[in-house]
Amino acid sequence: MNLPAPSPIGVVCDFDGTATLLDIGDEISRHFGGVAHWESERTRFARGELDTRGIIEGIYTHVTASEDEVRAFAASAARLRPGFAELVEACRARGAPFILASGGLRQYVEAALEAHLSPELRAHIEIRANEAIFGPPHLRVRFPWDERSRAMDCAACGSCKRVAVADLRAKGTSWVLGIGDGFADRCLVASADQAFAKSGSYLERHCAGSGIAHEAFESLERAAAVVREHRAR
Repeated sequence: MNLPAPSPIGVVCDFDGTATLLDIGDEISRHFGGVAHWESERTRFARGELDTRGIIEGIYTHVTASEDEVRAFAASAARLRPGFAELVEACRARGAPFILASGGLRQYVEAALEAHLSPELRAHIEIRANEAIFGPPHLRVRFPWDERSRAMDCAACGSCKRVAVADLRAKGTSWVLGIGDGFADRCLVASADQAFAKSGSYLERHCAGSGIAHEAFESLERAAAVVREHRAR
């Protein structure tokens, strides 16, 4: 059987605050678990008391909603960033892999995409996210990429995005575009060939302060153009 040739370009994109305008995980925590608890956990994270994995677990400890409730809320609250659908379509049109790498929860990521993307575009996206475990006493988080992350010397993220970049390269993708906005996206832009960082975000400040070449964005239309125009070197 003749297999398709590996694409010379691939995209690894963050979800919350990058593919979407709002951080849906935060919105779920605030809505179902209370604003006070969410603010307390974010403060602990800002003080360095929690790492990325710790904040992902911490914001959900007051959430007792069912999976159906969380999925319905995510579908209604999510707004995809302008240009996101165009970016996925640009990848689909040239057979370039698109990995949505998220420290959030697979169930709400799926619900948001199913509500706001066409089936054809949704089918082109590979989701790599953590897993929500619904049930008493509260929503808990499973980290299916933790072992792979630790093997790449990252114990803080729980789902390090360098794993997605490495897997693309192992499949023959020679050039990776990394797109994000937050603390957990530092590993992504450090391993990608080109970085896009949301304007005014933590990631943009990190890139500027660390000397990482990047392009700031408000919409993802420019990233879509990069995919369409990229030529293998």
